[in-house]
Amino acid sequence: MAKIGLNYGEKLQIADKTYRVITDGLDVPAVLGKLSFRGIEGPDIIFEVDRSQRNPDGSFVQVNTGEIRGIVVGIHSSVQHETLFFTIADMSESEIEDLGIKYREEVELEDIVITHTHVNRNDIYKLFCF
Repeated sequence: MAKIGLNYGEKLQIADKTYRVITDGLDVPAVLGKLSFRGIEGPDIIFEVDRSQRNPDGSFVQVNTGEIRGIVVGIHSSVQHETLFFTIADMSESEIEDLGIKYREEVELEDIVITHTHVNRNDIYKLFCF
């Protein structure tokens, strides 16, 4: 039987997770427009499930592994009309601070990767920059 649906593209391993990359099907400059810096949010911390412990709601406890995927920064998109959160995967927080980028200063991000994940009937889009 033929498979019907969208081919979202290749999967990409980023730190502890595999993400479905949809960047190739998008005109990123048209989707995001002009980008301006809003601030550094902090590290994107990696958690793992501890199946030996449960939360009061019955879900498993999430345990901090001490590792991070990257540093999350807030970037305003002129086309989306909101602040988007990008994970900068190849720089430390101090390296980003050392750039001296000011609030609302226009920025240009290179190697943007937009990913899609579908969890519990929810579409989750995650933005990375390498």
